[in-house]
Amino acid sequence: MRLLSINFRNEEPKYIELYNYIKNAITDGTLSPNEKLPSKRVMASYLSISLNTVMEAYNLLLDEGFIVSIPKKGYYVVGYKLLVDKKEEMNDISIKNDIIYDLSTKNIDSNAFPYYTFNKISKNIIYNENILERSPSFGNIKLRNTIKKYLYETKGININPNNIIIGSGIEYLLTNLIDILDSKSYAIENPGYDKLYKLILNNHKEVELLDVDSEGVDISNIKSDILYITPSNQFPTGIKMSMARKAMIAKWATGNRYIIEDDFDSEFKYLSNKSLSLYDLNKEHTIILQTYSRSLSPSFRLAYMILPDSLINQYKDKYSFYSSTVSTLDQLIVDEFIQSGAYSRNINKNKSLYKNKREILINMLKNYDFLSIDYQSSYLSLIIDVKPFDKKLFKRLAKENGIDISIMDDYYMDDKTDNRIIVGYSGIDINILEAAATKLIDIIKEALI
Repeated sequence: MRLLSINFRNEEPKYIELYNYIKNAITDGTLSPNEKLPSKRVMASYLSISLNTVMEAYNLLLDEGFIVSIPKKGYYVVGYKLLVDKKEEMNDISIKNDIIYDLSTKNIDSNAFPYYTFNKISKNIIYNENILERSPSFGNIKLRNTIKKYLYETKGININPNNIIIGSGIEYLLTNLIDILDSKSYAIENPGYDKLYKLILNNHKEVELLDVDSEGVDISNIKSDILYITPSNQFPTGIKMSMARKAMIAKWATGNRYIIEDDFDSEFKYLSNKSLSLYDLNKEHTIILQTYSRSLSPSFRLAYMILPDSLINQYKDKYSFYSSTVSTLDQLIVDEFIQSGAYSRNINKNKSLYKNKREILINMLKNYDFLSIDYQSSYLSLIIDVKPFDKKLFKRLAKENGIDISIMDDYYMDDKTDNRIIVGYSGIDINILEAAATKLIDIIKEALI
């Protein structure tokens, strides 16, 4: 994808000038067939013009067949020589995009991302900061201080920034953590992250599966010394752990026992009241893990881990000579994004957007007697309980209709079954949400037994 430079002459409307410029770049071969164009927002920001100007230019190019729009992918050049056989070329491009309706829980709505603000901050960092300077092993101190301040202001947690470790994703940090904890067995929630299950096994450790009830994970029969939990929003059920269960777990963690508290999606709770974390209840035996993959983007590989005093020196002894796995540039951008208030504004904007999506789905699904909605108020999905249906048929029909969606079964790591359907809405464009819900309802009807 190339960013195009154009000097507007203002002899005609800007959208016409932009349209002619891109059209000429296609006809003279400057832009190659199948080449991706910048998104409308990126183009508008780069050229310092309005979004509407870019939209009008792109719409003209679409109408005349010079480009094609692929849902959830973007705009692609058809190519001057290929216009006569445009339909075949479009099919060749589209073959890679089999997902039309993203009802999964793993993505964000890219249309809501603050591209202009993010690009502005990025440019300012590049021109005014020493981005070539090597970052300390555990992360840039500016970012670690900013994280400390943010956690105190939003969650009331007081953290020593020297105990914060920045890494390129939870997988990397957790692998190092498993190494220093050196426990034979790790207890995790079931249903839960299958990736976590595989990661622990890949590190040659045993996995203990713990059931989840209405109060959160049940530790009454736990045998392991390490417990990995998502108390704010249990994934994938959306259950918020009760205070009584938190107190029980905090009391359990003594000696060599540790809690790994994954603060999954806590930013997007619909209820604004703060709740005590496990870290508040037992600082010396709680490890916090957090990623920016949901609050920024899944492609943004930046996460952090907060270790208690009892582990930080051990971690430093073993990993202080490692190079930082996150670039200085990325750390400085995220630091400024948070400090400027853009991060909080983005969270609030998305909370409002996700609330609207949720209401659309509820209004479309609530009137069907063959399903019931489990109204979880703290997680970015709806869980629906459907009358007996053929799961294999449902999955096949969903795939054939371009719907990416999961059943609760998919997140159990043993032979337990749970036929509830998880309808995610964080990644789908709100403009096609009703169409997605209509298609989903039709598929469920067809799969009923």
